[in-house]
Amino acid sequence: MKEKAIVLWSGGKDCNLALQLAKEAGYELVALVTFYSKSTEFRAHARELMDLQSKSLGIPQLLLEIEEPFAENYELQLSKLKDQLAIQVAVSGDISEVHGNSNWISDRAAAVGMNVFLPLWKMERMNVLDLLLKFNFEVVITMVKSTHLDKKFLGRKINPELIEEFKTLEKENGLDLCGEQGEYHTMVLNGPSYRSPVSLNNFSIVQHEDLIHLSELEITLNGEYKVPVLEKQKQCVQCGVPFSCYTKACWCSELPMIMPMENITDCLCPTCLKSAINKKLIENNLDPI
Repeated sequence: MKEKAIVLWSGGKDCNLALQLAKEAGYELVALVTFYSKSTEFRAHARELMDLQSKSLGIPQLLLEIEEPFAENYELQLSKLKDQLAIQVAVSGDISEVHGNSNWISDRAAAVGMNVFLPLWKMERMNVLDLLLKFNFEVVITMVKSTHLDKKFLGRKINPELIEEFKTLEKENGLDLCGEQGEYHTMVLNGPSYRSPVSLNNFSIVQHEDLIHLSELEITLNGEYKVPVLEKQKQCVQCGVPFSCYTKACWCSELPMIMPMENITDCLCPTCLKSAINKKLIENNLDPI
């Protein structure tokens, strides 16, 4: 039986390459998981583009909010994925330590008993870029750090000519060929597992401090594709009864949105949720459902 895996997803070159290598290694890829914080903007990795990637790949994407303390909340979310989706492995496109730190996802996964698959870890930078070319990934530069690259690189695609320019800059200013220290970020428009390419039709360029990035993207996907709906297995935090919920068109979406429900830390089963909603409705002199 194949091990179920999630792919940690930014939409960039490294996670796309890791996804391809994980498929070849025989993992069952259940979801693309993007951790985000409300305090951090998605400047380099547009959510709408990641949504089209998910549709083209036919793999659902989960956006999971993370706030401080980050380590504990990462572990909490990974633990939920392990329990609710039977995930055994987290796939990451990490290549090396960032600023000398240990591998973040390996530390977080180990804490909850989840394995990791890091197919690019410690790989020579040119070998990573060669694999992108081998698999014919269409990769566009979406953000640059002005200390290493200027805005003329934005919107360009990674190809042999660009790689040669990167090699020259590596000698001149220490550019990491794969941008591992944040020198540049990318988004993938097409690859071997994409059913149709994503088209980047237009964009503007914005600067934020020393970061210059694409903005106001006009993007399209040629074709309408269905993405599997994930069924999560949960246990009611109130009565303890197991139940299922879904990432889209869940049964709870048909119920009135009555918030907040004090002291409720996770999902309720249909019976308990209906009871909690009715209590709120009655308190506000409204008819129960």
